[in-house]
Amino acid sequence: MTKILYVEDNPDNVYMLTRRLKKKGFELIIAGDGQEGIDKAIEENPDLILMDLSLPTRSEEHTS
Repeated sequence: MTKILYVEDNPDNVYMLTRRLKKKGFELIIAGDGQEGIDKAIEENPDLILMDLSLPTRSEEHTS
C-alpha cells in the first residue's frame, strides 16, 4: 500500500483529501504543521509527501 504524508493545517482540507485518498486505497499520515511533518517524514518514511505551502511552526523553505 502506498503511504502518503499529508502536511496541512486546515482541518477541512485534511478531511476532504483524506476521505478521497483512503477510498482509493492509500494509507494516510497527517501532520498539522511543518515541524510535525519533518518528524513524521523521518519516522514513517512515506512514499509521497503532499504539503501546504503556508504552514505554522516552520516555513515552507525550511520544511521542503
